[in-house]
Amino acid sequence: MIHAIILAGGSGTRFWPFSRELEPKQFIQLIGGVSLLEASIKRLEGVVPQGNIYVVTNYAYFYEVKKRIRTFNIPDKNIILEPEGKNTAPAIGVCAQLIGRLDPDALLIVLPSDHYIKNIAAFRSCLKKAMVCAEHNYLVTIGIKPKSPATGYGYIRTSRRLSVDKQSCFKVDTFLEKPDLIKARKFFRNKKYFWNSGIIVCKAKTFMDELKIYLPELYSLLGSIKTARIMDKVWHRIRPVSVDYGILEHSRRIVLIPASFYWSDLGSWDALNEVLPKDKKGNVIQGDCLDLDSRHLSVFSRSSRLISTIGLKDLIIADTPDALLVCNRQRAQEVKKIVQSLKISKRKECLVNSTEKRPWGAYTVLQLGEGFKVKLVEIEPHKRISLQLHRKRAEHWVVIAGYAKVTWGRKIKIVRTNESIYIPKGTRHRLENPGNVSLKIVEVQTGRYLEEDDIERFDDDFMR
Repeated sequence: MIHAIILAGGSGTRFWPFSRELEPKQFIQLIGGVSLLEASIKRLEGVVPQGNIYVVTNYAYFYEVKKRIRTFNIPDKNIILEPEGKNTAPAIGVCAQLIGRLDPDALLIVLPSDHYIKNIAAFRSCLKKAMVCAEHNYLVTIGIKPKSPATGYGYIRTSRRLSVDKQSCFKVDTFLEKPDLIKARKFFRNKKYFWNSGIIVCKAKTFMDELKIYLPELYSLLGSIKTARIMDKVWHRIRPVSVDYGILEHSRRIVLIPASFYWSDLGSWDALNEVLPKDKKGNVIQGDCLDLDSRHLSVFSRSSRLISTIGLKDLIIADTPDALLVCNRQRAQEVKKIVQSLKISKRKECLVNSTEKRPWGAYTVLQLGEGFKVKLVEIEPHKRISLQLHRKRAEHWVVIAGYAKVTWGRKIKIVRTNESIYIPKGTRHRLENPGNVSLKIVEVQTGRYLEEDDIERFDDDFMR
């Protein structure tokens, strides 16, 4: 049987301020109205049964992944949770181990969750070609013909052409790290070089055989994981290593299938700019923007404010309610340095957006002042927050859409649209949405301390 492994644990720092540590690139909508993770799953239709698709992520993203895949027939047990990130070789290896125990003849398609691919029919055709080679015990990678001397991609150098069961492919000579510009220009002129897409097709058994040869310690540790539930007992002993460095750079079983589809790893705002439609002056405008005489300008907005620009050139503007990025297009790769500075300064802008996701829905901070905080809280149908109390703040809830079932001390009350309820500090309470539409309330907090850690939970549907 064919199985897919989608790697969805990355932080996506290059798309700050849209992406944050708790809402990385794979979960945000950049192209086509759906998240990149959802697009990655949808591309597999007709190739992999949805029940055979596995998503590897971490505990922090579990409920977000669950939300994103609920329109597909992917069971929760197919979400593989890493206790901590260990890079790609352990992530792929643990899936190959678990899938191989259930299906010894399993064929694996390994895919990043945050790339953009156009011409889906050609993509599926390419996967089927790769599967022919994989059935003959090869590790197959998909290579992208370079469109420019890019320095942001890893490269693969091929050697001779092979024919595997009448399927044409290339023997891989070596994997190369991201080059400087001089080397990238040399690679671009040589037809033997391809960009590394990060897509791998192979048998689970073939992968584990190569793992045993080149990463024997990891192979041994993964061999003790019989079910996903016992990963915690082993995972802390695993050393981080990428699949490229740990296996692919050494294996003699690697072949490459050239891609016949458009591909981008969306590694920066500038890379996103390349795949979006532009006006006659080369501008990409996504948001409420009034521009005069700018060229090669990219404006991306998640805020409700008007952005006005005059006579700009080669700039990227990314605007959110709590953070604004303005940078030269040539330096878009350096956004990660801003994120690193935010982390060092322990600023919340690197961690979350002003709208924070929760397993039950989301909330947005509308205003914050001395002794008060105003939020818009949205609870999804038939979900509820934990039974909790706050020691340092009181809350006043005004229902603006839907209706709420409120536990308030020992009382239970239904609060409807345009009605409100006051929760004194120190009072056990719970907010629940029993309806079929989203519940929206305006929450006004008052008190001497208004941070999120002032929560004492007594019962929680999400085991927090």
